[in-house]
Amino acid sequence: MSLFDAAGAAALRGDLIIAEILAFFDFRTSPQRVHAGFGTLRAGGFDWQGMGGLGSVSDIEGAVGGIAPVVTFTLSGVGPEIANDVVNARTEVKGRDCYVYLQFYDGDLAPLGGLYTLYRGVMDRLIHTAASADAWTAQLTAETRFSRRGLPPFGNLTDRDQQTRYPGDAGLFDIAAMINRRRPWNPEIPDSNST
Repeated sequence: MSLFDAAGAAALRGDLIIAEILAFFDFRTSPQRVHAGFGTLRAGGFDWQGMGGLGSVSDIEGAVGGIAPVVTFTLSGVGPEIANDVVNARTEVKGRDCYVYLQFYDGDLAPLGGLYTLYRGVMDRLIHTAASADAWTAQLTAETRFSRRGLPPFGNLTDRDQQTRYPGDAGLFDIAAMINRRRPWNPEIPDSNST
């Protein structure tokens, strides 16, 4: 059974098919289900509120070559009340889940099949800019779940963190000095940057 059987059958009949991008943000106190259009849509057993064309999603790229690309969600035309959300972003946003879905509808906006997950990420930063006192733009960034998988739990790749975990381990003692510097593996070979 294909993911898009219902939409494919409707297309073969010559019916109108509408594709809509839906987004879910698991904010701590008030999770939001939204879409870029107008009105309320029903999908996956939930109601999705329209943003009236004020929202957008950046390109969603696959994680290729160990790189975890960032996805940016933008909300334009909001008022100064967004400033309070930015202040509380550490508890409301950071580390919380977000999803982007694709849903097909027929001409009467009845769902054709189920939700198809396009992106699953972890929200990171919420920032805002103000063009005027009444015209604000908010940007929320998200990363894939694999963006920090190489780091130890609750840790950083620093000498201080390494000393906390393993006292006396000098493996990361010069990590700060190594930024943009080439160091030979053999300490007998002089470093070309130290002349």
